[in-house]
Amino acid sequence: MNTTNSRMRKMTMRIRSVVMSVLAVFGLLSCIEAGAADAKGCQDPAMFPTRIPNYVIASCKTSNDAESFSWPGGQKQAMGVRTEVTYQVGVPSDGASPKYIAANYANAIIQIGGTLLLDPAKSTLGDRMTARVSVDGKEVWVHLRSEKPVIGGNWVSYKLVVLQSDAGAQVVTAQKMLDELTKAGFITLYINFDTGKWDIKPESKATVGEIATLLRNNPNLRISVEGHTDNVGTPAANKTLSENRARSVMEALVGSGIHAGRLKSAGFGQERPVADNRTEEGRAKNRRVELVKL
Repeated sequence: MNTTNSRMRKMTMRIRSVVMSVLAVFGLLSCIEAGAADAKGCQDPAMFPTRIPNYVIASCKTSNDAESFSWPGGQKQAMGVRTEVTYQVGVPSDGASPKYIAANYANAIIQIGGTLLLDPAKSTLGDRMTARVSVDGKEVWVHLRSEKPVIGGNWVSYKLVVLQSDAGAQVVTAQKMLDELTKAGFITLYINFDTGKWDIKPESKATVGEIATLLRNNPNLRISVEGHTDNVGTPAANKTLSENRARSVMEALVGSGIHAGRLKSAGFGQERPVADNRTEEGRAKNRRVELVKL
């Protein structure tokens, strides 16, 4: 009896070892333990508050970005606030089939009045979904897919993309920045911060990433990062705030591997408005960051 139990324990350990090895190959070990928590700072998109059982959020990111959506007979590139959430389970048996997951999200879209452009129920594999829905007067795009193989009939990992369109979204590429710096010697960017703060918000990190790409691709380029504010608050406080914001962008670039010797930062507060501070639209234009070629 003891010999039989010993053999069973060894077999169980061997099977677990094989499963762990397979998952390691596909990079799925980060949430392997039961009760694993969501990645820090991540949460379900607001329009999908109820998730598929047993899945946790492995990663997430939000930024001002563009995404191309394709479906039978159509294609659209949308720009705006793009949120990407990746879900995963530790072992395949805890997961669900692609058809089950896609059908759940498709039903949720239909219940809030959305349109399925790529309906998983009408596809052979049923493992893709693209939809469009109006939320508070704004067009929202949703796409579901997996970049990992199906194991045991289930998705171990899948990705959900939700993009809220913004007709005024500014997606500035490194090449566009270079063109403007060459032409005018400076470029205006609208990098987002909370009121009175200088931490770069998630939706602006893609823009900062493009600045880093610009500098990596042009090793002789040196720039000054210059902050500006509207006239809400005192001139002294606004000057300090603009200096901190410009420094925050510069430090993010250094953190991306750009040599500090190629960068300067300065803040001018409300001293150099480019629009009328008497209107909200004008104040929004004045709250800006400029890159100036040195």
